[in-house]
Amino acid sequence: MKKILLSLVMAVAVLSFVSMSWAGMVMGDLTKIDGSFYMIKDKDGKEHKIHFDGTTKKTGDVKAGAHVEVDESNGHANSIKVMEMKK
Repeated sequence: MKKILLSLVMAVAVLSFVSMSWAGMVMGDLTKIDGSFYMIKDKDGKEHKIHFDGTTKKTGDVKAGAHVEVDESNGHANSIKVMEMKK
């Protein structure tokens, strides 16, 4: 019983670290800035609505049409970086 319980605890711990390493980065096209939200469409076509404010670090000319990389947590943009402008 102890081995099973220990195995389950270890599995949960490993899975939580794996998800943390991938969570938080969104790459895609900035389709719209709506009030205090960025609307970003990723390569799979999924739309992400991410909040920003004065604490969000901006690199580049952040405007609709830019290809961006956003570091976010809990739906809030910690930083946004323009990778390139779409033509």
